[in-house]
Amino acid sequence: MAILKCKMCGGTMEYDSAKNLAVCPYCGSTSTVFEQDKKLFEQFQGMFRTLLNQQSGTAPEEGFWVEASTEELLREDGEQIEITYLAKRKADICTMYVAKKHVIYIFEKEHEAYAAQYQQMVRELKYPNPAMKRELENYIPKIVTECRLMDGRIFLAIAKQEGVYPLGMLGILLDRHVAWVVSRMENLCCLLEYNDMVSNALTVDNLFVDPVNHQLYLYGGWWFSGYEGAENHGCSAEVKPYLKQNRWGECRNHGSTDLMSLRLAAARLLGCPDIESLKEYALLPKPFFEFLSDRPETTAGADFSKWDRVLERSYGERKFIPLSMTEAEIFSRKD
Repeated sequence: MAILKCKMCGGTMEYDSAKNLAVCPYCGSTSTVFEQDKKLFEQFQGMFRTLLNQQSGTAPEEGFWVEASTEELLREDGEQIEITYLAKRKADICTMYVAKKHVIYIFEKEHEAYAAQYQQMVRELKYPNPAMKRELENYIPKIVTECRLMDGRIFLAIAKQEGVYPLGMLGILLDRHVAWVVSRMENLCCLLEYNDMVSNALTVDNLFVDPVNHQLYLYGGWWFSGYEGAENHGCSAEVKPYLKQNRWGECRNHGSTDLMSLRLAAARLLGCPDIESLKEYALLPKPFFEFLSDRPETTAGADFSKWDRVLERSYGERKFIPLSMTEAEIFSRKD
């Protein structure tokens, strides 16, 4: 695997083809790049620039390659658990590990109630009919392991198919790709609404994606989910401005929170820090811009219907536009 992350300072190393060295521009450290690593490095640079419409010769973003790591944990009963993961990061109130076939969430002891909430809300989710269950349950967490660790933390392992990645790892996307992500988020909002549930954490960090098949998975955030109208017990940081308060100042779960979060997630995928900044995205079709900038409809169903019309006005006839990225390229990206 190409050594592009500086072992001394953590900066992104640049490849010097003349010397066949990876050089850190921050601290000056160097590492030899072997022929196989060189090919992987150059291949990823090309894919990355294609994704962002960059010209050859421009500097790549930080965080290309990170080596797969292993951690060993002890269950409460003394049994050892070994995690080999390709990505690790903080996910709201827990730590997330992404492995080949699992997503693992580890909650600190003081957040045990949130781990229980995650399991309860996923377990109580219902579907309108058997056909929709067969389709939609694939995009909802399937908990395969739940246990307490020796240090009191809670361990949850979620089944994950190969080819499914954290959405945030794809970085900035072209608006046509963001459009199909929005469609899938609208699907998820409709399913939550059918169950009178609110995610309170419909963010890029809690979503996973299958780029080849255009599918979106809501694996994270269930720790903050709750029922419509019930007292809110937490949300992702970026969702907080969208929480609904009653006249007594109490925060209550409301579906509009998820619909606004959907719009913020789309803005982030377009490279904008917030919805207001979308006006600087000159190439975004006007109907798409207006949809993201306007307040959502009163229900997820109505919002989805509106989006369906916006999608046609923005891009015309529906087309499947593949987003071709390899696993190595995706897991080499910095969050």
